[in-house]
Amino acid sequence: MKSILTFFFVCVGVFSFAQSKSFNDYYNLYIEGYKSNDLVKMKEGSEGLMINFSDEFAGYYLHSYYQILKGDLQAAQLASTQALNIQPLMPYPYFTEAYINLLNGNTEKAFQNLEWAMQVTTAQSAQDIIDDIIKIETFTKKDLSPLKNKWLSYYQNKTLNINKAIELDNCVIGILTQGKKCANLDAQFAYYSGQRNANPLFQKMLPLLKAVTFYYGGNTNESINQFDYFLEISKNDTALVGKRAYAMYFLSVIKNNSFNKPGALVTINEGINEKLKLPFATLALANMQLHKIHVLVKMENKQQEKLQTAYQLEQTATKINNDYFKAKAYNSIGAYHVFDGPQAERGKAGTYLTKAYNLAKKMNDANLMNEISGNLVIIKAKQGLHEEAKKLTEEAVANSLKENDFSGAQNLYNNLGFLYYNQKDYTNAISQFEKSIALADKVKENLTAKQKLEYNNTIAGVYKGMIMSCQNTKDVAKLFAVQEQSRSGYLKEQLNKNIPLATISDAQQLLQKEEVLINYSVGQPGEIIMSVITKDKAEIRYHYPIDELLSFKKAYTNKAKKIPATINPYLSDLQVDYTDGELVRYATKQAAYKKEDFVTLIEWTRQLLKEANPQLQTIQNDFLHFWYNLTLQPIQDILATHPKVIISATEELNYLPFETFLSPKNQYFVSTHDVKYIPNTTIWKIMANRKYPENRKSVIAFGGALYQPSGNVKPTARGIEDFYKISDAINKKIGKGIYNFKPELEAIGFGGANYLAGTLKEVQFVGTLSNDIKVFTGLGMSESNFKKLNATGELKQYKNLLISTHGFTGDVIPEFSGVMFSQPNGGDGNEDTFLLAPEIVKLNLNADLVVLSACDTGLGKLYGGEGINGLNSSFLVAGSNATLLSLWPVDDAGTALTMQNLFKKIVQQNAKAPETLNQIKRSFINGDFGERYMHPQFWAPFLYNGI
Repeated sequence: MKSILTFFFVCVGVFSFAQSKSFNDYYNLYIEGYKSNDLVKMKEGSEGLMINFSDEFAGYYLHSYYQILKGDLQAAQLASTQALNIQPLMPYPYFTEAYINLLNGNTEKAFQNLEWAMQVTTAQSAQDIIDDIIKIETFTKKDLSPLKNKWLSYYQNKTLNINKAIELDNCVIGILTQGKKCANLDAQFAYYSGQRNANPLFQKMLPLLKAVTFYYGGNTNESINQFDYFLEISKNDTALVGKRAYAMYFLSVIKNNSFNKPGALVTINEGINEKLKLPFATLALANMQLHKIHVLVKMENKQQEKLQTAYQLEQTATKINNDYFKAKAYNSIGAYHVFDGPQAERGKAGTYLTKAYNLAKKMNDANLMNEISGNLVIIKAKQGLHEEAKKLTEEAVANSLKENDFSGAQNLYNNLGFLYYNQKDYTNAISQFEKSIALADKVKENLTAKQKLEYNNTIAGVYKGMIMSCQNTKDVAKLFAVQEQSRSGYLKEQLNKNIPLATISDAQQLLQKEEVLINYSVGQPGEIIMSVITKDKAEIRYHYPIDELLSFKKAYTNKAKKIPATINPYLSDLQVDYTDGELVRYATKQAAYKKEDFVTLIEWTRQLLKEANPQLQTIQNDFLHFWYNLTLQPIQDILATHPKVIISATEELNYLPFETFLSPKNQYFVSTHDVKYIPNTTIWKIMANRKYPENRKSVIAFGGALYQPSGNVKPTARGIEDFYKISDAINKKIGKGIYNFKPELEAIGFGGANYLAGTLKEVQFVGTLSNDIKVFTGLGMSESNFKKLNATGELKQYKNLLISTHGFTGDVIPEFSGVMFSQPNGGDGNEDTFLLAPEIVKLNLNADLVVLSACDTGLGKLYGGEGINGLNSSFLVAGSNATLLSLWPVDDAGTALTMQNLFKKIVQQNAKAPETLNQIKRSFINGDFGERYMHPQFWAPFLYNGI
């Protein structure tokens, strides 16, 4: 037993926390029991190590030996398994495995484990192990002489190589505890893998050690490759469950640091599941649970899972007697009750946060106290203790900056900004928000464009706070600047990351005299904030009709709830609502109107627009009047003199066609105004500076694709976790430059489709409009053919690109936004027959306009601090100056009428597309195409986005 002590001093504490007793205290107690044959002391010493130094193999190895002496081989095996999983390349767990094997009558396996122990032992003398075996014989009254003789023979025959074993120890310990590179790693493992009866774990562990070395050396891509390889070759190996969990933790950290939260969540869940296969809780398990909580932060609809994980962390921390992880758990539980918990249980927040803070204070952990302070501040602010809250925040900010924790300081400044905002001190609020944004920019300095997109999604609140504050100070220049900063940044990064953000002056230079640019923002749900820019004027307009919002909600969206008739009289009070089966009175009207109410209103509006149902006409009109009053009535005076409107929308407003909003005169907005959309002015400016040849051909069109039968593929993905796994697999492929996603597409049910006869007629008609138009139909409309046209430069020779086929957009998997191409019986070579967003951005277009005559192509994933990231962004990056995409499933006949009239005018009359589209919509409304087509279902889905 004594030979193990030297190693403990080297290895203790990948996670180091203050304990009431030291490692040596427990170890010495055990050795005292060992020497005096006192099983009670051996039990107390080993269990103390298992609980308080749970990531060290020592306690489990010693506990296994104690259980062997006691005669409980089942308990001994559990502890030995844990020790082996923690240190599979050290001799100690192989000794206990050998003892257990022999006592269970499996001599062959006992000899195998003893030989594996011999291969890596650093013991200069055989006597320690002989003493251990003799003690087992004394306690169990069993004969273990075969093991004694075998062990003595190794020393007598000089089979051991002690120096090699010491070199191996230093190498492996250096990698796993410090990430230190080991110069002769391959040679060492070749030596051990070449041994007679070699331990197979050496071949499997090598890629893991390489992965860790690459990780700490900054070579993330190669680190990922080696971790993935290790996980592949270690499947079903019970001795490597712990190391598999270790690898998954690293991979999840890498993904989370890259803001790939779905992938990070999938991987850490797999890692935790592996770790839970082991019998004892450890610091590593607690660290993985804590990491999962960090991953779940700002993920949609994950509040309950985050809370559940926090409770699991609390249980683990209790088992391993660790105050640090207890404090982390309490902080997470407290934060849930601050932000997400039921109104009736908000009081629990203070209790949990106080427990967390007291533990952090007890440990004198300044960083942890800062973190908890960020949540305590909100409690104090809600209690009206504003000065105390400010002081706490400022102290926490100072500590965070001292530690170069820019992300933490950014969040604290954001909280402080809202503290000032709620006190109506808007000037100080802006100052804090500006500091928060500056720190966010510092965090983003070393991120890729995609990582910035994901990061902005997590900090969107700071932009909203800034926008709300600027509205109150009436600083239109500052409002416009933050609106530019908080939308389409990812798109700008892909187009031209070096160009400065546009100013009001830039916008006014781009605008024509009859045009008005309206930048919409949403503050609190339903609070509309606009910067309104004309050629010679810029101002802020504002509308927050909270009474109207609540009344409209109660008149319509509350009808979806099953509210008992006896409750209705109470609901006349606008501050009272029926939530989760009970009446709730909110402190303010603003608190009674929530984000989900606003989103529901938008969803219901879209549903009404998608269906030409005469029975719902009155309700539809009510909704469209509501939207006009909310978004357009506040600028009626400006609209009266500016018939051309350019809209830069925000958040869920992107999902609505403003053209359909009904004025008090019962006129659709498009009846009196030309409407088009832009991502923001900076993108407009970038595209306005593009210079494309005037001699380009008019149209290249694709339609009439031939598909495999609809339903030929059955989806295997079921829950959200399956979709996250698929998303993770896609990101891996994209990172390797692979764009065939056939297995992933089929997993979510993408296969064949119904033939669309209208698409063939559509492109054939377009083909008759000019001799320079090229049309691809049937099997000629293949993805491989389309990519060849791009590769040869032919696509960039056309002003207009028309793709008429099935389209789709992805929310959970945004990469799966695209269009379908023909699907030959034998497949389309290396292509998967779906042209997707990651492939579209790589196209080389010189187009004025891309038209996707398909369903739902104008949707996509909505990112906070960015806007919609979907096919519109992809085609703009590819080189198009504008897109015509749809907001819902389109009608064949209505689409044909739109496209035929649009292309006829832009090809034969050289008409401008946005004006032409607005004229076509007015023709629908006026009944020029028949009474049936007057409903917005037929004319409203296609939006023109661009210049």
